[in-house]
Amino acid sequence: MNRRPPATQPIEFPHNTHIGKKVPCEMCHEGVMTGAVAGLPSVRTCMICHESIATDKDRIKQITAMRDKGLDLAWQRVYGFSNDDNVKFQHAPHIRAKVDCANCHGNMAEQTVAERKVEHTMGFCVNCHNERKAPTDCLTCHF
Repeated sequence: MNRRPPATQPIEFPHNTHIGKKVPCEMCHEGVMTGAVAGLPSVRTCMICHESIATDKDRIKQITAMRDKGLDLAWQRVYGFSNDDNVKFQHAPHIRAKVDCANCHGNMAEQTVAERKVEHTMGFCVNCHNERKAPTDCLTCHF
């Protein structure tokens, strides 16, 4: 497995604050329910709420300034497989199967900036599939 290096994010996004306010993951990770990729929020996504919420906070002022300049957030992915791994992971089927985000991403309510908390090895995935009676044939995950 080709592990990504630790990510350096453009801002310190406070996952714990948003989760504490009951903002669901799919509010910011808009593709998680429908596609392969959960998606990383754009400045536009942030401004849906922050046009009027917490506008006095330094982080929100920074995002607002980025929007005004036509810039976007250059998030770095924390998880993901390289092409050499020949893995085709899709978020949507896992969400439909009611796999909690924390199973694969750790407890985000305890994190500010996202960090790798779970190692996505083949054994990790196969164990989860076995526990849930999900398919374990090679082509389920590999191409």
